[in-house]
Amino acid sequence: MEQIVKSLKPMALAVVAAVLFVLGTAFLIASDATLTPSSLGASSDLAQPGRWLQFLAAAAALAAVCAAGWDLILRSEWAGGVEIAAAAVGTLLITVGLLAAAASNGSSSAAPVTVAVGIGIWALLVLSRAARTSLAEKGAARAARPLQSELWLATAVGLFVLAIGYGLTAAANSQGPAIAAGLLEAIGVATLAGSVATARSHGWLGGHPVSAVLAGLSLLAVSFLAAAIEAGVGPSTLTAQGVGLGIVAAIELAAFVVLGLAAWTRVRELYPGTGR
Repeated sequence: MEQIVKSLKPMALAVVAAVLFVLGTAFLIASDATLTPSSLGASSDLAQPGRWLQFLAAAAALAAVCAAGWDLILRSEWAGGVEIAAAAVGTLLITVGLLAAAASNGSSSAAPVTVAVGIGIWALLVLSRAARTSLAEKGAARAARPLQSELWLATAVGLFVLAIGYGLTAAANSQGPAIAAGLLEAIGVATLAGSVATARSHGWLGGHPVSAVLAGLSLLAVSFLAAAIEAGVGPSTLTAQGVGLGIVAAIELAAFVVLGLAAWTRVRELYPGTGR
């Protein structure tokens, strides 16, 4: 996984993915803003390009993972190549899920489940890393040095919780599952942010992109929490629902803008001539 953030081409593709996802989310915000009883058609028309752009963002992320894997294969680093292959399968499922959502105009109940399975594969991959790191640290003294395996395990748990929450969005038409989905997604992303913050405090992560990643993950957790609150409040009118969903999408957009800036900062670190 380190190969993705250490190589210029995968990070450049990650920037493209972030830009596409932000554009897609902007269309969804416009769709929510026009959600009234008299403009359901216009709202749906705005949402469709948003979903297709988010699918293209996932496709760009898949290309980033594949590019990192190809670099490893060219260097005959087979162990890392197998890990990247598993990551590619997870990212492919996420891409397929977003494709299903776009092709069905957001009505496919299988789409969020497919995305959830993809996130779950990433969680299994991180769990495998936690196990391997734990074996490597077996002889280390806990008091002398914090164990990275615990941090990898926390990250895996966060991804599993996020996957469960995302899968529950398939039943988001019901208030209970919608609230549970938002809360679980918020907890999962907050756990990821906590892992990044802990890694930075121990000196395992550093640099300007880390602060931006923390900010982006925090905003994303807030957007999921806002989604849970919006589902719990249950707006009485379609217009009020559109406003609530628009606020949630706006926070999500801000999160991905910040994460995209983090990726761009990393690109500039890898290739200092970029942007000059």
